[in-house]
Amino acid sequence: MTIVRLLALALFLAANPASAQDAQIPEIRTSLEQDTAVPGQPLIYRVTVLVPTWLPSPPVFPSYETPNVVVRLPSRASGPTSETIDGETWSGVTRSYRLYPMTAGTFQIPPGTIKVTYADPDNQQPVVVDAQTDGFEITGKIPEGAQDLDPFLAAKSLTLERTVEGTPESMKAGDALTITTIAKVTGVAPMFVPPLSDADPGNGLAAYPKEPVLDEKEDRGLLSGTRSEVTSLVAETAGTYTIPEKSLSWYNLESGKIETATVPEIALQVTGTADAQPGQQAAPFDWRDLFGWLVLFALVAVLATVAWRLLSPGVRRSAAALKERYYTSESYLFRQLTAAIRQHDLNGTLQRASRWKIAVGGDTRFGDWRDFELAVHACSALSFSAKSPPRREDADRRWKHLLETVRGLRRSLSRKRQSETFARLPDINPR
Repeated sequence: MTIVRLLALALFLAANPASAQDAQIPEIRTSLEQDTAVPGQPLIYRVTVLVPTWLPSPPVFPSYETPNVVVRLPSRASGPTSETIDGETWSGVTRSYRLYPMTAGTFQIPPGTIKVTYADPDNQQPVVVDAQTDGFEITGKIPEGAQDLDPFLAAKSLTLERTVEGTPESMKAGDALTITTIAKVTGVAPMFVPPLSDADPGNGLAAYPKEPVLDEKEDRGLLSGTRSEVTSLVAETAGTYTIPEKSLSWYNLESGKIETATVPEIALQVTGTADAQPGQQAAPFDWRDLFGWLVLFALVAVLATVAWRLLSPGVRRSAAALKERYYTSESYLFRQLTAAIRQHDLNGTLQRASRWKIAVGGDTRFGDWRDFELAVHACSALSFSAKSPPRREDADRRWKHLLETVRGLRRSLSRKRQSETFARLPDINPR
């Protein structure tokens, strides 16, 4: 009996000689240099894709988005690579991610799906496969001695600046001044710098803050930048006010010590009310002016009514025609289709896809609809499959693939139609 089983196994392997090799195509390798970092500092995660031939199109990598973890791609995040495997040269691509834990704690990075297109070793035809990377975890750890920092901020350098536009020492009720506070940092992204302005200046002053402005720079992997906050203060009542000093404590990555940057307080002296500008005094009310304006308004209303009655039928017909043309245009139908795809609306997608296909003609001369139909079928299977409900990651991936497919099909249709249009143009230099 054992001999019979061995013979059956040998026959199976002989009938499927490529099965062992196919299981290794493509080769996916990952590396994490370190798994622990100070919050706000990067951890380098690399993913390498290798195939025995070449990649006709670049792999589609996952984003690895995770709550409380900022995922960034550095400049030149992806690059070509090659490696010798079993005496043969495999080629591929390496992508580097920077993972920034935003707070202290351990964070689970989910598995990722990589869409790989490579040339078949036998017939050189493109083969598309989905390769999976394993999940892993990273840790944000606050250095010893910095646990009391709230909020925690680590950098190589940090400075605070505050400027004032106006005259805080001699204001009157109704006057305004502008306070600009800027934090400059190196060794960390400015997005990690906490808010710099106080939300409530107290009674007697009204604050109107603008949205913070972040300016980030990168030089050979070293992040730096500024966070700027601008607040306009309006004096409402007379009195003496103080905008308190602003202090920001931070952990110096180079010295390993806690340092504090401070900008001084601002004293405001408000007296009386704002002086009226020349020419701003209220003029005496004249009833004759009001009567003249009423007559002019009535005349304009009568003329507008007559014009509307004469012109409205044609205007309505033109407006209806324009509206109908807009709602049946290819661009409008395409926007409706992509909106339904983003909402994962299967019924809406099927209906709008049918309308859009009619708008573009649905002619296979101008595009290959097979990928589009396969992508639609994959999304339909999410609702009609007899199996257990699919994972959310799988559903998101299928809808995202459908959106990319329909965009690519539209570009292909546009290019091919333009090519045919140019081909039909008469020769400008006839012989």
